[in-house]
Parts: sequence; structure tokens; C-alpha cells
Amino acid sequence: MYLLKLALRPWRIALLSQIFAGVAVGLLLCIAGLLFWMERGLKPVIARLESEQVITAYISPELPEGDEIKVSDVIKTAVGARALEVGMDPARIDIKSVSAPEFVEQLRAHYPDLTKELESFGSEMNQIVPRYISISGSLPAQALEDVKAVSGVEAAESSKDRHEHIVGAFRALRWVARLLIAGLAVALLTGLIHLSKMNAYLHQDALSLMRLWGADGFKLRLPGAISALTVGVAGGLIAALAWAGGSAWLAHQMFALSPMLQGMPDPSVATAAVLLLTGAFIGTASGLIGHNEGRG
Repeated sequence: MYLLKLALRPWRIALLSQIFAGVAVGLLLCIAGLLFWMERGLKPVIARLESEQVITAYISPELPEGDEIKVSDVIKTAVGARALEVGMDPARIDIKSVSAPEFVEQLRAHYPDLTKELESFGSEMNQIVPRYISISGSLPAQALEDVKAVSGVEAAESSKDRHEHIVGAFRALRWVARLLIAGLAVALLTGLIHLSKMNAYLHQDALSLMRLWGADGFKLRLPGAISALTVGVAGGLIAALAWAGGSAWLAHQMFALSPMLQGMPDPSVATAAVLLLTGAFIGTASGLIGHNEGRG
């Protein structure tokens, strides 16, 4: 009981310092939690952007009319099997066969003059307008080669690299988030160590008496560790409450920035407990370190 009263002495003598320190710890922990959520949440977004593509397979002119369905079935089987090999869901792959008349009909709304010219060729239009099969969705990296190997496909092209610059930016953002988290952890630990050293002066007389009474090193460390623990827990509690109350709103604001961020997972309520435990851990560690340095 005496050790607990001794540990809480800084809260009685320097209340504002402890409160401001707790608020600062809570704010930094909340920012670290946000950065951690961003770093982890961008991982599935990057994976989706890397796998999403549209493959256009052009049908050979020698292929008889109506055989596009057979080619489409072969492509569906080949790409689906490849997707299962790499652990992807074949149900997310959309395959659509587009004939020459369907292609011309798609042009009608935007290029009516061109449509009329193509239709003026009559039966020869099928030789001019290409037939193709569109394969879209989350596709494995080898999907393009599999499509090219299908009999009846004259050529194939992919839009795989269309998001390359965005993926590069997201990867850089993840690294920046990691560096900032590390910097925040060092700043938190350093700040609480200095606070612990300042609080040690408030314990100095009592610890000297305890040393004379034969107290061991563990008991001498307890007041400083508990004092720093209370500050860490106070900061962790502030961060946990802020996360539980504002993380959903903050995530909504981020999702509104870009449709590409829609794939990020929603913030977990369990993160609030992690922030609380992190505050307690950093507080205890800084109290022990500050006590050892104070003795030196």
C-alpha cells in the first residue's frame, strides 16, 4: 500500500504535468494506430490492384461463326484452373464474348457515322470488325499466356500495368507509415523516460529510506514503474476511447477520398484494446529505464 501511495505522489504534487503527459501519449498512440491501420489496410488494396486486369482475346478470322462460345468455354476453364492454383476465386472472373454485330452496336451511341459506314459493307463487315472475348476481374499473373495458348485466339492484350503508378505510390505510403510508427514509438518512450526521471526526484527521499531499511532492487523500481504505468494507461485509455468513438468516421472520410481505398478493411474495435495495452507497456518500460538511469 505504501508503494502505491509513493507511486501516485507525482499525481498529487504535479497533477497538470501528469495530465498533459497522458494526453500527449494518447494523441501519439491514436496517430500510431491510424498509421498502423493504413499500413495493414493498403496491403489487400495493392494485391487487388495488381491482380485486376482486363484481357482482350481477339478471335481468329478463320474460326467459323458461332464457335466463339467454345473458345470462351476453353478460356474459362484454363483461367479458372490457373486461378485455383494460386488460391484465387474463379467466381470473380467475368468472361464475355463479343461478336462483330455486338461490337458495332456498342459503337452506335458514340460514333453513329462510323457505325453507318461499317454497316454499309453488309456481309463483309464481319471480316472488318474483329470478334473478341473480354476476360476481366482478379486474374492470375499467367492468365494472359494461358489465353494466348488457346486454339482460335489470334492475339491477346492485357491492361495489367494500368495501375502500376498507383501501386508504387501505395507501397511508398506503407513504408512511410512504418517509419512514422517507429518514430512515434521512440518519441513516446523518450518522453516518458524523461517524465520518469523527473518523477524520480519526488521519490528520492522515500527511496533513500527504503534502501536504509534493506529494500531490494525490485521494490525500489516499483514506485517509478507504477507511476509511469499510470501515465501510460491514462494515455492508452484516451487513445482507446478516441479510436472506439472516431475510427469509423475517420475511415469513412478516407474511403471518400478515392474509390480505390474501398477495399481497405474497416477499423477493428480490438485495436482500442491494443492501444491501451501498448500505452501500459511503454509506460512500464520507460519507468524501469528511467529508474536505472536515475540511479546511474
